[in-house]
Amino acid sequence: MSFEEFWTNENNPSLPKSEYLYGTRHIIVLILTVIACVAFTLIFYKRSERAKRILFKVFASILLFFEVTSRIVNLIIAESLNFEEIMKILLPMHMCSVMVWVFIIAIFTKKQVLLNYGVIGGLLATIAFLLYPAVGLNKVYMSFTCIYSVFSHMLGFITVILLMTLKQVRFEFKKIWQPFVCFAIMFAWGVLLNWVIFPGSDYMYLRNDPLELGLSFPYHILYGIIIVLYTCLFYLINFIIDKVKTKRLAAAANKTDKI
Repeated sequence: MSFEEFWTNENNPSLPKSEYLYGTRHIIVLILTVIACVAFTLIFYKRSERAKRILFKVFASILLFFEVTSRIVNLIIAESLNFEEIMKILLPMHMCSVMVWVFIIAIFTKKQVLLNYGVIGGLLATIAFLLYPAVGLNKVYMSFTCIYSVFSHMLGFITVILLMTLKQVRFEFKKIWQPFVCFAIMFAWGVLLNWVIFPGSDYMYLRNDPLELGLSFPYHILYGIIIVLYTCLFYLINFIIDKVKTKRLAAAANKTDKI
C-alpha cells in the first residue's frame, strides 16, 4: 500500500465475512477494548473528579481529531466538490457519527442530559459495531479510513463504559423522558436527511429494514419498542442499585445505634 492509497483507501480489496468476522484482527480489537475498559477503570476509579474530567476531555479531543481529520482527507480526495458531496462529507449522517458528536459536545459542555444519552445511544451503536463490524476490518489493508472507523468505535465503547464505572452518569426515573427526546431529535435528523436533504437515501436505516425481518407491520414499530425497553433498562438498574444501597445504609445505621 502506497502513502496515497493509505489515505484514499484505493486498491484495498474487501474481505468476505468469513475471513474477518471474529478473525484474528477482530478478536484482537475485542480483547484490547475490554483490557482498556478494565485498566482505565482501575486506574481512575479512586482519582479526583478533576482527573476523571481530564481523562474524558482527552478522549473527546481524540475523537474530535479523527472526526475533523477524516473530513479534511475526504474533501481532499473527493473527485468532485459540489454542494451535495461537501454536505455528505461534513454532516454526521450515521448513528455512530451522531453519537460521536454527542460525546464530544457532552464532555466539553458538561451537559448531564447529553452524557446520559451518549451512554445509552453510544453503547447501542458501539456494541453493534464491535460484535458485527461492517466496515474497518473488512479490508485487506488497514488504511486511514479503516483505522479511523475501528479506533473511533473502540474509543466510543471505552468512553461509554468509563462514564458508567467512574460514576459520571446517573439515570433517575423522573428524567427518563430526556433520552427519548434525544432519540426523537436524532431520528428527526435522519428523516430530514433521507426525505429532504438527500431524497431517497437511507441514513440510519429509516427507509429499509437492515435485518430484513419481513414483518407484516412497519419494522420501525419493533425497533421503537426495543429502544424504549432498552432505555428503560438503564433507569431500572439504577433504581435497583439505589434501593440496595439505601437498605445497606439503613442496616449499617441500625447496627451503629444498637452499639
